[in-house]
Amino acid sequence: MDWQTLAAAGIVTLTLAVFLIRMARPRKKSGCGHHCDCGKK
Repeated sequence: MDWQTLAAAGIVTLTLAVFLIRMARPRKKSGCGHHCDCGKK
């Protein structure tokens, strides 16, 4: 394999790892947390 094939495979692997890590992390609640001084209480 040449270096371009290895570089492309590395980029794909890195991108896949980032997506999997973001999916595994718990999601934050949307909306106001009442501590942001936005005026919503």
